[in-house]
Amino acid sequence: MFNRIIGIILLTFSFSSFASWRSAETILAGNYQDKTERIILELVSSGYYFSALPLMKNYLLRDGKNLNRKMDNALTKLIENVGGKHFETLPGKYLSRSGSSSIYYILAKKEFRKQKFNLALDYLSRVQAGHKIYPFAKHMEATITAFKGNSQLATSKYQTCIATSENFSGMNYQVNRDSCIAGKARVEFNNKNYDRSDLLYLDVPKGSRIWPEILFEEAWNSFYQGNYNRTLGKLVSYKAPVFEHFFNPEVEVLTALSYLKLCLYQDAKSVSDKFYDENWHSFRKLHSSLRRNSKKASYFYNQMIDFEKNGKAPNSLVRKILKSIRSDFSYKEQKNQLQRLAREFEAVRDKDKSRLKALAMENLQDSLRVHKLILGAYLRGKFNSFYQQLYQAFEGISYIKLEVLAQRKAKLYDFSKQKRSRGDVQYIERNEKQYFWDFNGEFWADELGDYVFALKPEC
Repeated sequence: MFNRIIGIILLTFSFSSFASWRSAETILAGNYQDKTERIILELVSSGYYFSALPLMKNYLLRDGKNLNRKMDNALTKLIENVGGKHFETLPGKYLSRSGSSSIYYILAKKEFRKQKFNLALDYLSRVQAGHKIYPFAKHMEATITAFKGNSQLATSKYQTCIATSENFSGMNYQVNRDSCIAGKARVEFNNKNYDRSDLLYLDVPKGSRIWPEILFEEAWNSFYQGNYNRTLGKLVSYKAPVFEHFFNPEVEVLTALSYLKLCLYQDAKSVSDKFYDENWHSFRKLHSSLRRNSKKASYFYNQMIDFEKNGKAPNSLVRKILKSIRSDFSYKEQKNQLQRLAREFEAVRDKDKSRLKALAMENLQDSLRVHKLILGAYLRGKFNSFYQQLYQAFEGISYIKLEVLAQRKAKLYDFSKQKRSRGDVQYIERNEKQYFWDFNGEFWADELGDYVFALKPEC
């Protein structure tokens, strides 16, 4: 079953790893007072992280002492390789036995989810500058500070997040840096400094993993500037093939709303009608499915596995949601951890029969079970989030349809029969970071996000 789900991936261990494994076998066979601690240290040292994971969690729950330096370092290394989510479910009183920056960050996340922001900030303040987790801690600090209304301090913390993220290599840090750039723009947006926010959003590189989502925020910023043609131009980029994986139902709502603001009622009606026709029936099925399986994390895990393996999905709406989740950075990170678990499973399975091998195999099965639950719970959360977005989108679309109907009655004619010129360059507005060139009917990577409509308002 394991191999069928995640495939066989081979892993070659170094001689030092082999030596550590042999040391762990000797320790397990011996009579040591600190046997568990010694085995954990040897397994972590040799790279058998998921084999050591259940042992470390049990050790944290059982022993009341604070961790010594070696065990604290092993815990930090473990979190870096298996992910922090395996530890987030443990009670805080056990996690607080560690003085590692990684644990302080996990404790802060737990308090953040409970909206205990002062406690979260206290834990974040203990994360050491220069630690690998420090840029992510500054990101959370900035987010909390912005939420509490201190815009100037939040901007400063976002800038620290950007600078410290650039001190490390890896996709995680790039995403964190770009998210903090966007955070600065959001601070200005919340303060209604739309011109300033507009310029800051443009600092997020188009090659960033988060840029497809940021483009939508840029569109809202243009909307609040009253620049509805630019809003429509940004949103039309989502029709490019490169965005096939991206699904955000609010894109259609904002498109229809922009047409409505320009008094282009037939266009607003067309977008609204198409959204209903494509999604309403599937949305009702999604509602029923979520209600039936609200507590079954395995249902969502198996649905994604079936989609990735066979391309199967209950309907087109679920297919769009699954494709969007599959491209999500957090999901990819958790899948990578699952693949590392698979490689470790293969390496341990090839070991000679021993008590340590039996223990490691049992631990790996436990780690697999927990990781699948974590992944399933994440997928369930994403599905619920998409459901809420769809629910709000249908509310917005319903308002637009009613407004179009009211305008049709007021004007006593059919908007579809109206003749009009569709565009003129005089209606295009731009700032110093934006340029003008003609759209030739094709999408080019360097043009995405820079399109702007030239529609004359008919109000």
